[in-house]
Amino acid sequence: MEQRIISNTIDNFVKAIEESKIKAQLLIVTTNKEKKLIDSDDTTYEVVKKKLATSSKYKNVKLLNYPAYSGMMAHQLNFALQAIIKNNKNVDKKSYFAVYNADSNITKQTLINMCKLCQTKSFPLIMQEYAAFFKNLKSLSPLMKGFAIFQTNFEFTNGFTNGFTNGFTNGFTNGILFSKFLRNHVVGHGLFIRLDYLQKIRGFTTDYWCEDIYLSFFLRSHDVKIYPIFAVEYGESPKNLKILMKQNATWFKTLFENGKIYSDLVKKHIDRTSAFSYLINQYRGAFAWLFLPTLYLAIIFYLFLLGNWQLGIIFLFSYIATTTIRYWLSNRIVELLSHNTMQSKLYLAFLASFAYLISNIGPLYSLLNPKRKKYKTER
Repeated sequence: MEQRIISNTIDNFVKAIEESKIKAQLLIVTTNKEKKLIDSDDTTYEVVKKKLATSSKYKNVKLLNYPAYSGMMAHQLNFALQAIIKNNKNVDKKSYFAVYNADSNITKQTLINMCKLCQTKSFPLIMQEYAAFFKNLKSLSPLMKGFAIFQTNFEFTNGFTNGFTNGFTNGFTNGILFSKFLRNHVVGHGLFIRLDYLQKIRGFTTDYWCEDIYLSFFLRSHDVKIYPIFAVEYGESPKNLKILMKQNATWFKTLFENGKIYSDLVKKHIDRTSAFSYLINQYRGAFAWLFLPTLYLAIIFYLFLLGNWQLGIIFLFSYIATTTIRYWLSNRIVELLSHNTMQSKLYLAFLASFAYLISNIGPLYSLLNPKRKKYKTER
């Protein structure tokens, strides 16, 4: 829960801001909705309020409480945006609105590299720091460690590497592949969006459960580049399969609504070629997430049930080898970006290859429970 981790998160951010010597204000946004979810009077708001009163080093930390007893993360973000605009009438093109979670962990290098990117790219509209979900890795079971690697791989293959290729395509050289056909995205943590642009697009959507999935589509439909920050945010991974299933079901619901998002966007002035190619890519990703794990399992079991042991072993070995290499490579990218040596990279990649075979439990749960409420990830 946020109450047990928010104190360390605040200290982490205050230290990173101080050491990087950037001008920044840290806003902690809580919500009255929490009062309905916990039995204790020690809400995140109360915990933060007490902490900020203990030292003058928190003078640049501001506590905001979204007053509604319902709503989503996007409502809290928009509430914070309005508070910033209210106190800063003249927003310049060098100010950014950065989004992180209660369990986020950044370093001064993140902020230093962000500033360098601002200088080299003339203060781009969107920058993104992608995450490795290794913060609680040691406490997880082998299966959940595999899922932590699986999710980290998604962040860095669909986010960082595609964003990096987009940067080359649109900024440095002709690139390898035209950026309209690359599926990259922003994430609701580690996101840096220029404040004047966020104000121009009227904040974050509240029409969909996952505002970052909608924003990714919106940015692509307007040909806005997403520049990856050469750093790694460390976040927590779900501690059990039930939490992961519900979390992934929430993501899949918005992902599966991309047709509706496309219909909403085409009513506006957008690049339809970019939007349609992104729609195809999103549906490709959704169907791959939903069906491929089961397909792999079906092929493996079918070959062994037929008694074709030789072909079954070859297929199983090929699957494990290729997926393990892929996950090892994403672990290596994290290692290089974080400048930290990662222990047991190959073993963890091996675990991820098995976790992938049941990675569609979230999408399946989403389809089988269409009337469920949005799940708030336990932290």
